[in-house]
Amino acid sequence: MTTLSELHAAAERKAAAAEAIVAKEHAALEADLAFAREHKQAMGAGYWQPLHRAKLQAKTARALADSYAELLGELQNENS
Repeated sequence: MTTLSELHAAAERKAAAAEAIVAKEHAALEADLAFAREHKQAMGAGYWQPLHRAKLQAKTARALADSYAELLGELQNENS
């Protein structure tokens, strides 16, 4: 049986991984935009979609981790 602490730890790992993906996608987008500006090129209409998707996943994972932390805190307070 999985404990709430284990679920929280897993959610924290998932959130950290998702946030790392956001940083990677953001860096790639910035590099692509800089290249396009330097070479006077336009970016395609969907260039922002991978970053947007990664941000949504990171926000969702972080919200889940925060929810588990809140629940864990409440349970610990009840047991004190």
